[in-house]
Amino acid sequence: MKKGLIILIMIFVLFSGINIFLDYSMSNYKLTGAGITATVGFVILEPNETIYIDSPQNTTYNFSIGENYTLDLNVSATFTPDAWWYTLYDLKHDIVTDYGVSFTPNITFDANRWGNKLSVSANKSTTGTIFSKNVTFFVNVPNSAPILDPINSSIYVCEEDRINYEFRGSDIDEDFILLDISPKNPFFLDPNSMEGEKEIYSVIISVILTKSYLGGINVGSKTYLETLSITDGEYADTNQTNITIIEINNDPDMDNIGVQTIWTSGENSTFNYQLEVDDVESGNQYSGNLTFDLDFIGEPNLFNINSTGYMNYTADASDLGVHNLTLCTTDIGLTNTHENISLCGQDGSAITECQNFSLTVTNANRPPTIIDYYPEELYFGNKGTNEIYFNITKYDPDYTIPDTYWYVDNSLKEYDSGNSSSDEFRYTFSCGVEGNHTVRVNITDGELTDSLEWVVGVVETACTAQTPPTGEGGGGGGGSQGCEEKWACGFWQVCQDLNTSLNLGLLSGKDYREVVNNCSLKYLFGIDCGIHNRTCIDLNNCHTTYHKPNEMESCQYVFNPGCNDGIQNCHGGLCELLVDCGGACPPCPTCSDKIQNQGEEGIDCGGPCPFRCIVEEPYKLDVKLWQILVILILLILIIIIILKIRQISKIKEEFKNQY
Repeated sequence: MKKGLIILIMIFVLFSGINIFLDYSMSNYKLTGAGITATVGFVILEPNETIYIDSPQNTTYNFSIGENYTLDLNVSATFTPDAWWYTLYDLKHDIVTDYGVSFTPNITFDANRWGNKLSVSANKSTTGTIFSKNVTFFVNVPNSAPILDPINSSIYVCEEDRINYEFRGSDIDEDFILLDISPKNPFFLDPNSMEGEKEIYSVIISVILTKSYLGGINVGSKTYLETLSITDGEYADTNQTNITIIEINNDPDMDNIGVQTIWTSGENSTFNYQLEVDDVESGNQYSGNLTFDLDFIGEPNLFNINSTGYMNYTADASDLGVHNLTLCTTDIGLTNTHENISLCGQDGSAITECQNFSLTVTNANRPPTIIDYYPEELYFGNKGTNEIYFNITKYDPDYTIPDTYWYVDNSLKEYDSGNSSSDEFRYTFSCGVEGNHTVRVNITDGELTDSLEWVVGVVETACTAQTPPTGEGGGGGGGSQGCEEKWACGFWQVCQDLNTSLNLGLLSGKDYREVVNNCSLKYLFGIDCGIHNRTCIDLNNCHTTYHKPNEMESCQYVFNPGCNDGIQNCHGGLCELLVDCGGACPPCPTCSDKIQNQGEEGIDCGGPCPFRCIVEEPYKLDVKLWQILVILILLILIIIIILKIRQISKIKEEFKNQY
């Protein structure tokens, strides 16, 4: 032992001597030759000062669904930094997720899914220098199933209304998502597709739910079982709800009588009027289900109305003047009502609708007159998207209050009747409209009229997606920027053979060539190339087709499509959600069907589901030393107490035996 130690000491002394000798020689050794003398000196420099990112590296890191994306942050430097900090960038979303986070080397951090850029910095306070290094890396996670949030099992909507029910879902992969509702019509979804969103929002919408969607009168209600679905093309989720349309009693719809004028003599001396009424539940004026009531305001009735809505009166000189009347119509109400009809603001009982009109009896009728108006210029220009305000003041020397009719390009837009001597009208021509257009106002006392017309030079305004051109405007108390189309489409029909469709004349040559081209993009050739159709409707009835979706599309043709052909297609009036499941086929496996399927590790968890299974660990009794000591002491005390009790009992027994 001692011998080995001595040898090591001698080796150390030897190397030290050589090192000193070499240092001295290299710094003072002179080279000579041919009269040239030079001194060569060597200086040992400090290494370059820099920092290194040892982890993470420029690579792809794989994680399981539901895991935290935790990575090691290992760094080093050729000097002693005074402080370290990092900034983490989410490259997919172009945002900073962690900014200027202070840290000590060799810790962990949580990365972002997909592309990351990590910028690490350190400073040296003695020189005021900041050193930085960057690294980019990728976090990869397998695709998971999109999820629909729970929705109400029952949704109620009233007849003559539209449903507007928002629901939510999620897709942590931010894939291209398709949403659907089945069956369709009268219910649709808006939007029905989106991409790049974790939180999914959509709305169940509908057409106006008329009596036809109830299937009859006095049925009370009708319930539709609807299936909502969400899919990313690989996985899917579904939810079901019952949408109930509650039947209501609709108001009787009467035609407007307006102002009427008759003479005390001559041809126009009789007021004959047949009231026209339409009631969805009670029928028309001849059905016998409606009752009528006529009242003269502030005076006895000069005449009445019969059971079918007919009025007849011949003028009398003693009745000269303006007579104001109220006419009411009452229906019979519903005989079968839904228990929740109060949600619709009624109880289904009879409804009465009334209108006022005036009857002027005269022996010298004079025409009404427009005595003031706005705009004062009868010829002016205006942008198509700017609202125009019109106003008139009217006068009738016979004290009749004339009715007012507003027309745009000879099309009636608004009717005003009442007890006001002035009327107003607002109108917007919309984008995409140009040239000269007319706005005309007519007033009448029921016999004589007056009118005024403006000519508007409309300057075209370019349309956007939000304001498609319509050629239609708004009127009556509020302007409009044009009708916004809202298209909803039914399911695609069964895919048909392309050549057969062409031979039957169902396709034009242009359509045929377009379908063939689209098929080639899907690698469908020959007999595999097919075509299917669907029907789309504009829920807002704009009567334009600027944003109408395609109603014809290429598809893969199968002679007898079904649930075992290995193709996602449409048949049986419905479309499959994924290949051979959903629609007319058995339901697709989901993460909410309470079945362990599609590679799940448990029931609706693990595998492709975005939530991990809860691992049940066996119960472990965590007993500490002090707890054991307490239990032992208690046991000893209990034993002592028992022994003492037995001892006392024994003494008592002995004492009893002695005495």
